[in-house]
Formats: sequence, C-alpha cells, structure tokens
Amino acid sequence: MRFNSKSINYTILTQLMSRLRQLNLPSETNYIILYTFFYKYCSDNLKDHMLMVLNDEELTFDEAYKDGYRQEMLKLDCLKLFGYYIDSPDAFIDEVINNRNLSEAEFLPYFLSRFPKSIIFNEEYHNKKHFNYFFDTISDIVQVSKYAFEREDHSAIKEIIMLISQMDIFDNAFSYSNVFEVISSSRIMNLDSNPSYIIQILASLIFAEKKSLTNAYDPFMKNGNSLMELFNYYGFDLKNVYGKEIDTLCCCCAIVKFFINNISFGNVFLKQEDAVKSIDLNGASFDAILSHVPIAIKNYHTSNKTQSREMAKRNKRSELEEILLKNFDMDSDSFTQDIALNNALENLVEKMDFEKDSNMDFIGEYESLKDSEFLFLINLIDSLKDDGIMAISISQNFLFKNSLETLRKYLTYEHNYIDAVINIPHEIDRHKRPEVVIVFRKNKANRDILFIDMSNDYETRKSSLIFPGLFRKNLILDNKTINKMMDVFSNKLTISKYSRLISIEEIIQNRFNLSVSRYVDTFEGEFVELSELVDEKEDIDANIKMLNKKIEKMMNELDVRF
Repeated sequence: MRFNSKSINYTILTQLMSRLRQLNLPSETNYIILYTFFYKYCSDNLKDHMLMVLNDEELTFDEAYKDGYRQEMLKLDCLKLFGYYIDSPDAFIDEVINNRNLSEAEFLPYFLSRFPKSIIFNEEYHNKKHFNYFFDTISDIVQVSKYAFEREDHSAIKEIIMLISQMDIFDNAFSYSNVFEVISSSRIMNLDSNPSYIIQILASLIFAEKKSLTNAYDPFMKNGNSLMELFNYYGFDLKNVYGKEIDTLCCCCAIVKFFINNISFGNVFLKQEDAVKSIDLNGASFDAILSHVPIAIKNYHTSNKTQSREMAKRNKRSELEEILLKNFDMDSDSFTQDIALNNALENLVEKMDFEKDSNMDFIGEYESLKDSEFLFLINLIDSLKDDGIMAISISQNFLFKNSLETLRKYLTYEHNYIDAVINIPHEIDRHKRPEVVIVFRKNKANRDILFIDMSNDYETRKSSLIFPGLFRKNLILDNKTINKMMDVFSNKLTISKYSRLISIEEIIQNRFNLSVSRYVDTFEGEFVELSELVDEKEDIDANIKMLNKKIEKMMNELDVRF
C-alpha cells in the first residue's frame, strides 16, 4: 500500500491523528470513533447509490423522499442491494452533523442515536444481528445521556466526528478501509491486536497445505486481522469464517473492519466469548484454525467439564449431520446458513445423553489432562474436520515445561497430532516473551515431526501501515522468507541450520521435549574440543604466574610496597 499525500483521506487522517494525540479524551471515545466510521460508510454507500438512481430520473434527494411511491421503490431497491435502508433524509451523517438546531450538549446524544433509530433491515439480512450487537454495545458502554463527559470533551469529540465524516469512502488513492486500518492499528486507540508477522506465518502455513478453504476459525481473533489475512489468501472462495473474542472493543472493531472491507456477513460468525472457557461455535467443524494464543492462560478447572460436554455434544451433532447428508442428500452449507435447521439440530442434540462420552479419552496416565489449562487446545483439534489443520502461536514454555510433558506425549505419541514446530522471529521488546508456532493435523500420514528454526533466518519488508507516528512497531516478513518457510513445511525438507524432520522415536528418547534448538543446530561458530580449552587455560595460568613473579622482582628492586 502506497499512501498518496494528495489524497483527501491522507490529509484528513493527518489532521485527525494530530488532534487525537493532543487530546486526552475518555476511553469511550474509541467506541465513538468506530461508530462514526461505521455510520459514515453505511450512510455514504446508500446515498451514492440513491443519487445515481435519481440522476436518471432528474429528481433531487429530498424530492424522492417526499414522493411516497419513489421513496418506497428506493427502499425496496436498497434493502435488496444492501440489506439496509435509512428511512429519513435527515438521518444521513452529513445532515446530522450539519444540523444547526443542536446545541453542543445535544449533539453527541443525537448523533449516537439517530443512525440506530433510522435504519431499516431486510428481514433476511444476516448482518442485522451484527448491526444490533454493535448499536447495543455503543449504547451500553458510552451511555452518552448518563455519562458525564466534560464540556470540553463534547467539543473535542464533535471535532473528531466531523473530521471522519469529511473522508471519501470511494477514494482510490488512499482507501477508506486503509484509513481505518491505520487508525485501529495505532497506539492511539489502544486496541489489542495480534502481531502482523505472526498472522503472516499462521495464514501462510494454512495456505501452503490447503489451496481451498470452506470453514476457518480464530478463537482469539482480537481485532479480526487473522481472518482478514485468510481473505487475502483465499478471497471470497473462503465461505465461512468464525471468530471469538472476549474484549468488547476488539469485537466492535472486527465488525467495522469486515464491513468496510466488503466481507459478506452472511458467511461471518463472530461471538464475544472467552474461547478458553468455551470453544464450541454453533456445533461447527473447521477446515482450518489459526490463532495467536494468549501468553498467560489461567487454569480454568471449572470450565473444563463444560468444554468436555461441548465436545461430546458437537460430536453427536456431527453424527446427525452425516446422517442427513448421506440419507437425505442435503447441502452441508444449509447447516450454518439455515437458521431454522440449525436450531432444530441444536434442540435435538440437547435432548440426547452425551454425558457418558465426556472425557472418555482421558484414562490412565492421561486422566490428569481433563484438569489441564490447555484442555481447550485438545478440544480445538477435535473440532477440526478429518483433514483439518490448525496453526497456533504459543509461549515457548509449552515445548519443554515439565508439567506439560503428559500433554505433549498425548499430542505426539498417543494421537500423532503435531505436524511441525517452528521457532519464529520475535520483536525486540523486553515485555514480550518468545513464542513458537505449532502446526497440528487431524490425520497425519506419518509420525515424524518437522522442526524449523527461522528465528534468525529472515528478512523484513516495509509495513503497509507506515504513517508518521501512528503505527505499532511490528516485524513484517518479506515474501522470500515466507515462501522459504512454506516450501520447507509443505515438502518436509531438511536444510542445514534451518530445518530437520525428526522421528517420534527420537522425541520419545528426549522425554517429549519439543524445543526446536534440541533438534535443529543453528550454531555458526567454530567447534573447539574441551581438551584444547583445558590446555589453553593451563598455558594462560602459567603465563600469569610467570608475569606475577617478574612484577614482584621489579617491585623488590625498586623497593616499592603496596
């Protein structure tokens, strides 16, 4: 992405970010910024389409809304094309902002309520639930009628809103979606986002193995960048994406991001929920899972039983879907897209006895795993389709921590799930711990595990989000680095000081330690025999002893004492 300084969006963004840096606004302002971007995009999209239609009929915007028949035709046209419609000409964002009858104190409540009260949805519009979630969240968190914004805050927030409203959503030189990406990725909004280079690695590993993808899931999606990266690889051939995120601001950001990037919400299923406590999502099974797993995972003993029941329930549902597909020639897409069918299946599964299926794998030495804080990883693997793949980044402690040896044995020896372990570059940040990428496969053809160390063998490229003072420091790996990793991973290549394919027998001998450094030697210096070092030390000690004697003799001759 090259930024064009002549673009109106570039100019406005410069002004906007300069003002945001100068102001000390309440945290609720972040939600107002998201709301304004959302409102602007929806409003201008509708208005541009209407003006194009009305231009052929030589009618003005206001005249069309006053003509009952013409307004109804516009409404039906917009509902069919966009799925939503604004029912009043004075509810479009430009009219709201230019309303001179509003005092400074009245503006913000009116601005935040006008859009939700004026929008009408096609009843079959899948986006409706995302709109309503977004509006309800804004209302609950900002609570502008109750929240005691300072008087100067009202004026400053209105200035921010007006700057966003002046942007051009159709600007090709510096697109509206790029503007939003710069703002949401900046430190100013304090959004918790996944590191770009890690998302690069995870998405490319999945693409290396699967050239087509139907269902993808990120249980810790943060601001949605991981799922957007998959769309960059697969385009609109990626039918269904699922995401979970516990943080409210991140969820709202993901909704806006998908919407202004023209991602069809008919195929997007987002849920605000903690994936550690619950991994299930409408009983869906996935072709691919990718995620940047949080470093600090608490030990959710109380949630593990629930997760185990969820997986037993999901397995029952999968059995029902297989019966319907096989015996009734149904389309697999209908299980997610047909709401009535989905609800019927859920109700049927709820009435089944699946308690006895819970934790049935955890017997003998593996029984302790049912209380593991990483049980959600096992359940995520279980939620993959038979040929599914999962790529996650996780703390390096996972590879060698003694308390996790039983889990690593379960994942490698007992079930042969782990396909590759990759040491990745890490940002120079003393607050961040080194991470590693692990690739899991539901059904592997062999029992070997590929180890790759790319922590020092990489090149970077310029970030596409470079904008003075606004972007987070983040590694961006170049194409050569990514392509080399993909080739080695796909073909299971052994390259000196970079990668090795290790048998399960060697891993067993190492007590299931999966540290990459144990299997891939990246040492660049010369090896020196220990005996040579001992001889060298003895020579040095002898020379020091001789030198001390000479110094002592000289001091005696000079009659110097200390």
